[in-house]
Amino acid sequence: MMKCEKIIDINDFIPFDNQKAFFLDTNVLYWFSYPRYGITKKHVKQQASPYYDFIDNLVANGNPLFTSVYNITEMLHVIEKNEFDLFTLNHPEADWTIKDFRKRSNERSQLKNNLSTALSNAKNICKIINFNFTYNTMEQFVQELEYHRCDTFDYAILKHCINDGKLNVVSDDNDFTTMEQIFLYTANPTSLAVP
Repeated sequence: MMKCEKIIDINDFIPFDNQKAFFLDTNVLYWFSYPRYGITKKHVKQQASPYYDFIDNLVANGNPLFTSVYNITEMLHVIEKNEFDLFTLNHPEADWTIKDFRKRSNERSQLKNNLSTALSNAKNICKIINFNFTYNTMEQFVQELEYHRCDTFDYAILKHCINDGKLNVVSDDNDFTTMEQIFLYTANPTSLAVP
C-alpha cells in the first residue's frame, strides 16, 4: 500500500508561511462553502469544525487556495442531495425521488440559490483548476489499484495535484493517506493514527 508523504494534524498546525498553497478536497470545500451542511446530521458539524477554522485561518493569512472543477462538481451534487434530504425530512408524507424533487419549481429555485451561494463562496476563496481526465490516468488508476484506496475521481485529482506541484492537500478523506507524495492536512482521527 502506498503512503502519503506526511500527515499533518490541522488541530495543532499554525500556518506561518502565507505563500504555502493548499488544495481543498470536496468535503472541506462543501463544509466551508455551503451554510446548510449538517442540518440533517448533527455530528457532521463537529467533524467539520476543525476544517472550517483551518480554512478560515488560511484565508485570513492570505494563503493561496485551490480546488478543481471536479471537486466543485461533486460539491454541487452533494448539496443537491442534502437539499433533497432536507425536503424529505420536512415532508415525510411525500414519497418522492430526487427526480420528482427536481420537477418542483419552488424547490428548484431554492436549490439554485443555495448552489449559487456555494459556488460564489468557493470562487471567493479558491482558484478553480480546470483539467481533463485522460484515459491514460484511468489505466494507471486500475494498474495501481492494490496500492491505494482512492476512488477514480480522487485518484485523478490527486495525480493532477502531484503533477502540478499542489502537494498540500486538506481533506477528511482517509483514503488520501494511501497516495504518495502528498502532504495530507486533516483532523480525521483514523488518518492521524496512521504510522
